[in-house]
Amino acid sequence: MRHSFQGAAAALLTLALAGCLAAPATQVTKARPGGSSGSDAGFTAPLALDLPPRAAPVSPRHGDAEMAASFMDLTFAMETGRTLDHFSRFEGPITIALTGAVPATAPADLDRVIARLRAEAGIPISRSSGPGAAITVEFTPRATLHRLAPSAACFVVPNVSSLAEFRRQRGSDALDWAQVVERQRVAIFAPSDASAQEVRDCLHEEVAQALGPLNDLYRLSDSVFNDDNFNSVLTPFDMAILRATYAPELRSGMSRAQVQALIGPVMARVNGAGPGFGATRCGVPIARARC
Repeated sequence: MRHSFQGAAAALLTLALAGCLAAPATQVTKARPGGSSGSDAGFTAPLALDLPPRAAPVSPRHGDAEMAASFMDLTFAMETGRTLDHFSRFEGPITIALTGAVPATAPADLDRVIARLRAEAGIPISRSSGPGAAITVEFTPRATLHRLAPSAACFVVPNVSSLAEFRRQRGSDALDWAQVVERQRVAIFAPSDASAQEVRDCLHEEVAQALGPLNDLYRLSDSVFNDDNFNSVLTPFDMAILRATYAPELRSGMSRAQVQALIGPVMARVNGAGPGFGATRCGVPIARARC
């Protein structure tokens, strides 16, 4: 899943480093099957969520320290390797709308994603039928998307709500995720003529990245935040990461150091698995540490 239009030379350099002529550097993309992807100012009061004191452990394999480390790696970098200076998310209730040539299966699939995000990640997200949604999912023919991002099945762009607006803004800093301090509008562009499974996959993965982490990590075998496409449906790991993203201790605009100082206790509550296999001491797994 998953960049900046700051001039042709910069864009080409970013794409070369990504290893493919795929999506522009400001967007976040989901690779097509068998392919690979390319992929603020102000303060808003922290979002008050009804988080339980401790969620069920994601997996015995993922201790709290490991989850916290994965959160930082997912949140403060993009798929291209570009680092991000600020933590960003939506602040307040989030609406999401479907537009364009919406496939018949998409509304029900989106409703299921929304229900899970509310129940499992504690995110106050709901469907919207009118303009002005925080997240807009626009469906358009695959050929149109292929001209914009040849290797992407679908992609996410900040600060726009339509493909027409995206085209008008190309080349501007408005489309640069690195400039985003608080998310207010995000567009997901998906193929209208894709299979039902591909539509479902795009909704799971790209809605998750519109809300939270912009990076993918190959080491995450039980997550949609991995371009190897091991998982096409949001997993318990992903829900824990998203629940931490919207924890009341965090807020948009925080620096890496500020989030790092808080993510340990946040993940201890959200993940609740204890040190687990992810904990280290003296640079080695805690189970083998002798210092």
